[in-house]
Order: sequence, then C-alpha cells, then structure tokens
Amino acid sequence: MSDASPKIAIQDITAPQNLIGRVLYFLSKMAAILGGLLMSGLIVMVVISVIGRYLFSAPIYGDFEMVALGTAIAVFLFLPYCQMQRGNVIIDLFLSWAPKKSQTVLDVVGSLLLAIIAAVLAWRMTLGGFNAVQYNETTYILALPLWWAYPFAILSFGLLFLTSIYTAIYDMIRVFRD
Repeated sequence: MSDASPKIAIQDITAPQNLIGRVLYFLSKMAAILGGLLMSGLIVMVVISVIGRYLFSAPIYGDFEMVALGTAIAVFLFLPYCQMQRGNVIIDLFLSWAPKKSQTVLDVVGSLLLAIIAAVLAWRMTLGGFNAVQYNETTYILALPLWWAYPFAILSFGLLFLTSIYTAIYDMIRVFRD
C-alpha cells in the first residue's frame, strides 16, 4: 500500500533557511554542544570524586565549587539553542484550544519578553563581571576567580537576545503571511 497523504513542506524554525537564521542556529548549537561537553566533564569528575572518596578517602578537592561554576556556565550555554528549538517559552497547556494564529501571536510576545529579559541579564552580568574582577572575588576552597563564568553568561545572554528577536520576527512574519 502506498501512502496517499500529501507531503507538505513546512519550514521549521529549527532549520532556518536564511543566512541570519542559519548563523544563529549554528552558534546556538555550538554553545549547547560546549555546554554538553562541560556537563559531561563535570559528571566524570563527580564520579571520580565519589569513587575516590568511597574507596580511598581522597575526593577531588573543591569538586563542588567546580560543579557549581561549571553547571552555571553550561546552563547559560544551553539557553539560546533552547530558544531556537522553541523550548523556552511554552504555554501550550493553557492555549491548546486557541486558534493557531493567536498562539503564534503569543509566541511573538513571549519571544520579545525573553529578549528583554536576556538583554537586562546580559547588562547586569556585565556589571557583575566587572565587579568580580575589581574585587578579585574567588571561590572559597580553590580560590577560582568567579569572573571566569561571566563571559560565558554575557555571550550566552547576548545570543539568547538575538535568537529571541529572530524567533519573534519569524513568528510575526508567519502571522501576517497566514
């Protein structure tokens, strides 16, 4: 039996066709991969530390500090890709009954709100990073400089801002086209 249903080609935001979308998608995907590699490294470190603690009473010194900094950095790195995949602002549970156009308009609003939040967080993280450098803030045990996490956060929030604006524009075009 052959499938008689028509094949409809739908352009998905996760596979942008224009140059700006492809660049944002690539950058956000690379950031997410970097975050995944970082998390994988942290997992291996924690396993080694736990085994070392259990078998030899020799954990990795300051492992929880490295996990805290590394997890924060990884989470920041995941955010732009999550937006490109439409995973950040989801209100489908409450609006599944609404017309598709209304849902898309609310997606635009959600993306724009997320863009504003990302811009404010990038700005505040920039100021916080300067303060961390100025006051030489470090972790308690390993004395790791706290400012190391700030560039990742600032770049991630900047990319999140751009991806949020892109998805808002993409959805707005869909509203007027449909």
